[in-house]
Amino acid sequence: MKSALVATFQDFRRILGVCPCCGEVFRLTDLMIAYRAKPAVTWLDSLEADEGRQQRVEDRFAEDEQRIRELAKERGRRALPRLLREAEPLFDPVDYIVFDGMNASPAVTRIVLFDGPALGHARERVQRSIQRALEAGNCEWKTVRMGKDGRIQPERGR
Repeated sequence: MKSALVATFQDFRRILGVCPCCGEVFRLTDLMIAYRAKPAVTWLDSLEADEGRQQRVEDRFAEDEQRIRELAKERGRRALPRLLREAEPLFDPVDYIVFDGMNASPAVTRIVLFDGPALGHARERVQRSIQRALEAGNCEWKTVRMGKDGRIQPERGR
């Protein structure tokens, strides 16, 4: 059974009016009454104001977060070439080249070719051939430069 208050509000939806300014038909429940003086603030007004402030703070935070993320991406892009100069992953025919002493002192004291255990005969043959070449002293140093056009050329005079 409906309460009298609920029935009254449901009846208000059936009462229609016509706007004297624009002639638009409206329901009584949609009516917004204008007061000459500002009405007293209710708890609902305070709650809505707090929600509005919170939404503005969240929006500002989201904008700041996006800006900070973009700045961090740019810093990462600028730092990437420096990081790549320090770590040299190869993955074929060995996993890494380790420059021992590079970060601790100004001079590299040893270069280590680092690879995990061979999981197949072909990889094992490659590892053994690299080991034999190094033990026999069959290695040399060459410096190459990449030009602005992308071509790689050996450096002369060394």
